[in-house]
Amino acid sequence: MTDQSSNSNCDCHILTEAERENAIQSFIRIIQFETISATASASGEYLACAQYIKQQLSSISCFDEVFFLDESSKSSPVVVAKWTGIDETLPVLLFNSHYDVVPAEEDKWTVEPFSGIRKDGRIYGRGTQDMKCVCIQYIEAIRKLQSIKPDFRPARSIYLTFVPDEEIDGTGMAAFLASKLYQSLPGIALALDEGLASMDDTLSVFYGERLPWWVDVTATGPPGHGSRFIENTAMEQIIQIANRAMDFREGQRAVLHGSKFNAKHANCNHAVAAKRRRLRKKERGQCLTLGDVSSLNITTIQAGLKSGDRYAYNVVPSTASLSLDIRISPHMEPNDMKDLLDGWCQESSASTEKGYTCQWSFIDSEGQVAQSHSMTSTDVKVNPWYGVFANSLNRMGYKFETSVFPAATDSRFLRALNIRALGFSPMRNSEILLHENDEYLDESVFLEGIGVYVGLIESLASQRGEIDKA
Repeated sequence: MTDQSSNSNCDCHILTEAERENAIQSFIRIIQFETISATASASGEYLACAQYIKQQLSSISCFDEVFFLDESSKSSPVVVAKWTGIDETLPVLLFNSHYDVVPAEEDKWTVEPFSGIRKDGRIYGRGTQDMKCVCIQYIEAIRKLQSIKPDFRPARSIYLTFVPDEEIDGTGMAAFLASKLYQSLPGIALALDEGLASMDDTLSVFYGERLPWWVDVTATGPPGHGSRFIENTAMEQIIQIANRAMDFREGQRAVLHGSKFNAKHANCNHAVAAKRRRLRKKERGQCLTLGDVSSLNITTIQAGLKSGDRYAYNVVPSTASLSLDIRISPHMEPNDMKDLLDGWCQESSASTEKGYTCQWSFIDSEGQVAQSHSMTSTDVKVNPWYGVFANSLNRMGYKFETSVFPAATDSRFLRALNIRALGFSPMRNSEILLHENDEYLDESVFLEGIGVYVGLIESLASQRGEIDKA
C-alpha cells in the first residue's frame, strides 16, 4: 500500500538553529555510550546511558513521571516517561525505542564507532540508525511540541519507554510487559517502535514482521578412521541438510528478485505462491520486499573430534551439527516451515534403526518461540489509529509505503498481545546501514525526523475516546 500527497513537506515545526544544535549534540552524546547488548550491563554503560536519557526527559516539564522500571535490572534499566492525558481511563499511546546496539568491528570502521564523529553533514557511530536516532527524536519532538504549544495536553496519557537488550533477547520489553505498570494500564491504543531507513523519498511503515526462528540440526553416525569409506556418517547427513536448506534459500531469493525458477524449484508450493504474490504486487505497481519472502542462512557448522586444542583430522566424527537463522514471512505458515524441517531431517537420516539420524530443535532455552504471525491491520475500518497515523503523514506532505519488517523488533511481543504496533523510523533518502560498518545518519535526515514526530505525536495525542469505539 502506498499513500502519497504533495511533494512539499510541512514546514510548521522547523527547529530553531539553537534547537537543531542541541538535538545534534544530544544525538552525539547518546552514541558515545558503548551500549553493546552482550557487555553493557556488566560494564555499566547501560546504566550510564539510561541515566542520560532520564536526565534529558526530566528537563521537559510536561512529563509528570520519569523513572526506571522496578521490574527491570538495576544494571539494565528500562526508562519510562509519562505525560498524563486529560482522560486517564482511555487506552494510552506507547512510543518505544531501544538504546542497546550490536557490536562494532573497530578495525573495519574508518572512524571510532562510539565517538559520535560529526563530519560532512553526517553523524557516524554505532546506533545512529538502529536506533538511538529515534530515542532522541522522541525526546526532542516532545520538547519542541511543548515549546510551540505550551498549553497542549494529550487527550490520553502518553508513555515513552527506552529499553535495553532488544538486539539479543528482548528482556527489556519483557520486563515492561511483566511490570505492574503495564498491568495497571487501561490498554494500549497504539504503539510505535523502530523501522528502517528508505533509500528514496518514500518513508517505510511496518505493520508486521517475519518470525525469527533459530534452529539447531544435529546428525549422528558411525565414527571411524579417516582412511576408510565409512557409510552413513554424520557429516554426510548434515551436508544433505545443508543442501536442502540452500535449495530453499535459493528459491526464496529467486522469488524476491524476480528471476526464473530452476526446474528443481518449479514444484515448490511456497515458491509458486510467492511468485504469484510478486506478480500481484507488480500489477499494483509495487515491488516484492524482503519481508514478503522467508530467508534462511546457515550461521554455524560444527563437527570434529578434539584432543586438547587440536582436532583429530584422521577421525570421522560421530556427530555433526549446524544452526539456521530462519525468518518466516507472514505469507508462509510456521507449520509449513516445521514440516519442511521435519522432511529434511527424515530424508537425510541414514538409518533410524541404527540411530543414525538428523534431528532439529529450537535454540531457545525458555521455549518461547513464536509459532504464529501477528499483524497490525492497515484497514482504517478495522484500525482507525492507522488512519490517523497515515493522515498525519499525508498532511505533512510525506510519501510512505507499508510493508513487512524483514527482521525482528520488540513490536512482535506487542502484536502477540493484540496490541496495534507500527514500525517507523523517519529516515528517507538514506542508505540502510544498521549493523554495518561506518553506520551513519545525515544530520538533515535526523533533524527532519524530529519534525515528523512532532506532527505525529500531536495528531495521535489529540484523539479522544470516540476512536476507541470504532
